[in-house]
Amino acid sequence: MKRRNSKEEKRSYPMFEGDRKLRTLVENLPGIVFRCENDSDRTMQFISNECRWITGYWPEEFCRTGGIRWASLIHPMDKDDVWNTVEIALAKNEKFQLKYRIIDKEGKIHWISETGVAVEKKEGTAFLEGYMQDITAQIMGGNINVIKERALDEVRNGIVIANAKPKQFPIIYVNKAFEKITGYTSEEVIGKNYNFLQSDECQQQEIQIIREALSTQSSCHVEIHNYKKDGTLFWNELSITPIRDLHGETSHFIVIQNDITERKNLELLRKAKNDVLEMIIKKKPLPDIFDRIQDALEQQMRIGTVAICLYDDIAQAIKRVSGNKIHPTIAKAMDQILGTSDACPCIRAIRSKKKESITDILEEPSWSKHQATLIEAGIKSIGSTPILDADDNIVGALSIFYPDGFLSSPQKEDLVDEMAGLVGLAIEQDKIRKRLQMNQERLEARSKGLEKQVELRNKDLEQILKELRATNFELNVQIADAQNARKRAEIQEAMLLAIAQKFPRGAIILVNEQMQISFVEGSELKFLQKQIRSNQELSINNLDGFSIKSKSLLLTCIKQTLRGKHLSFEIEYQKRNYIVNTTPLFIENGKASLALLVLFNISDRKRNEGKMLQNLIKERELSELKTQFISTASHEFRAPLSVILSSASLIEKLNNPDKGERRLVHLEKIKSNVRQLVNILNDFLSVTKLDEGETKASPEYFDLLHFSRSLIEKLKIGKKKEQSIILECEKAELVTFLDPKLMHLVLSNLLNNAIKYSDEDQPILLKIEDNELHVKLWVIDHGIGIPEDDQKHLFQRFFRAKNSVNIAGTGLGLHIVKMYVELMGGKIGFESKENHGSTFKLEFPKKHYTNEKNTGNRRS
Repeated sequence: MKRRNSKEEKRSYPMFEGDRKLRTLVENLPGIVFRCENDSDRTMQFISNECRWITGYWPEEFCRTGGIRWASLIHPMDKDDVWNTVEIALAKNEKFQLKYRIIDKEGKIHWISETGVAVEKKEGTAFLEGYMQDITAQIMGGNINVIKERALDEVRNGIVIANAKPKQFPIIYVNKAFEKITGYTSEEVIGKNYNFLQSDECQQQEIQIIREALSTQSSCHVEIHNYKKDGTLFWNELSITPIRDLHGETSHFIVIQNDITERKNLELLRKAKNDVLEMIIKKKPLPDIFDRIQDALEQQMRIGTVAICLYDDIAQAIKRVSGNKIHPTIAKAMDQILGTSDACPCIRAIRSKKKESITDILEEPSWSKHQATLIEAGIKSIGSTPILDADDNIVGALSIFYPDGFLSSPQKEDLVDEMAGLVGLAIEQDKIRKRLQMNQERLEARSKGLEKQVELRNKDLEQILKELRATNFELNVQIADAQNARKRAEIQEAMLLAIAQKFPRGAIILVNEQMQISFVEGSELKFLQKQIRSNQELSINNLDGFSIKSKSLLLTCIKQTLRGKHLSFEIEYQKRNYIVNTTPLFIENGKASLALLVLFNISDRKRNEGKMLQNLIKERELSELKTQFISTASHEFRAPLSVILSSASLIEKLNNPDKGERRLVHLEKIKSNVRQLVNILNDFLSVTKLDEGETKASPEYFDLLHFSRSLIEKLKIGKKKEQSIILECEKAELVTFLDPKLMHLVLSNLLNNAIKYSDEDQPILLKIEDNELHVKLWVIDHGIGIPEDDQKHLFQRFFRAKNSVNIAGTGLGLHIVKMYVELMGGKIGFESKENHGSTFKLEFPKKHYTNEKNTGNRRS
């Protein structure tokens, strides 16, 4: 069983992610198109949106990591048949056909007809592709195709189905949403190629992407501008998906379209505004700024050209200063009208400070003389908007010429008002710049006049003349220094802004004395930056994403910073860690009026510190385990080996026939100590297998009472003098579903411990009970018990209680017991008091035959 290769994943998965809600109807058949892995879970790589109507789940719930598996919906009685039928078909290299039941999200049963094939790679089957259809109506009676046909017309997105066989890919179906978006009826588009929506524009890069996808019969996702039937440009988000038939050949292409004109226009408008503001800041010429404004208007609405006029309030004159993109014949005609007429919309807008518009420009007397010019330029209407400065004084007018009649709408009027405001800002900045230049020229002229007056004075004023010349020189130096300082300030301001905006993995924030944020920029805190832009007076208390504790820390540190302190602290924002360095900014009178906060994202560092600390703890634990292992092994192996060595030496000396009994005594000692060594080694081996995950529980049915009696009989050999092991149970037979090997190791370990840590003549009790849900066992002794301080460490490996150091043992037994009990789904607990004995309690879930359908060890 293979997953599809990475190239296919890159080609199809982003496609599905970008349009997951639109993959519902990817073909002209009322059913589910799917692609899944050839595994028992039938993990979906792609599933069409029809699954929502049949199962109640969305496609992304199937295709995301850890999502719903199709096999979980198949009726339990049909699962084996589905799997076997597919495997047989794949083995014969044939397509498979299935009929089975599924259970939907609401618990209802649907009959499914499924047809599919395996798509193979060189190394084997990569995935399964096919088509599913709900045939409940056919089986149960009735027809649900009407619902599916209605669903095609109810979706908001345009759906187009094209035939993939002819070279022109003719359209064979469109839904009502397509007709509503484009203005074309289905009769007008059936048989055409989809590219007719591109009109005469064939230079878009996205067109080449679409052609390559069609040529390679693969999926693609693009954003492209098309034209509606009435010639209106709109932005179209397209998702193209090939549909394969039962033989794996592409038979159709499904095109899902979404009108994203509003979103795209908003993006272009935002960029245009930023460009205009940047041009104003950089003091670009007015014609260049006006050209960029015309570009923005052309992007957002159908216009012919834009004319901008300035009003001189001193000379009471109006002059056109449009950019380079104005239609030349319109510019010439407007210059003539402004010089000879008093009644055109532009002049009226300036005089009334109100908007003026004419739907039919030929009805305007001042423009009726230029009919040929208007026809040549394709102009039908005009709208003029007054341009005001910051003091609400008229500075000019923005006139827009429309090719298809003046269409008034709140959105268009707001856009024109915004552009008029930007034009006003540009004009005002230009006037300020010209005033500065004029004042500078006046100052220079005055300096030259003073020099001429000084030259006419007599010799008695030579000293005064020298002083004036020195003063004049200093003044020129100051002017030059002021100009240089202004340029440096502008450059530094631009550099600081660029640095702040691109500050890596951090952000820069300015906070005033009222705890209001006046500036925030950087690559981090994008959500916070949006908050500030939407609310210029946002305070620290009103920030989203910060906890109450973080806000309190920020307020405290900002107040201390405004008192002149430099601070550094850590803070959390939206589950990210930041280190914050604060600095007071002294604006005037040596008093800090702003606090500068520089934030840097240290989330990765914090995570790495945590990982390093965890690794250090694990390394220390491993070192301690190694030390305990060496100490335990050396201690536990030394005693048995010494006994074996001494017994072997004595046997060597006892060669006479009459000393056979003494030799047998020593041989028994050797065997006993060898068994002890084997048990120690088994303990070490069991821990290793448990750590490596090699030990697994293999439950089966057996009689726990018979099992316990046999075990007690085997353990009698190792009992101390007069010790007894008592089995207590009210039943004659108790069948359990557990792993008998693990159970043998658990009970033998607990009973051997009871023997080892109890004195002679003391009884040991094994008590067994059961109910409908659980089987419970108790091992009770009256031995040395466990000190209270040591009880919390009892199940740790190599741990031995302080009162048992003189008794042989590895410290691994109870650790292994606990692991084996948990492998079988059970729990272990104990109660103990020093010198009064211990009680170990085991509890296991009781299995019933009806719950074990897939168990190979089920009793017949």
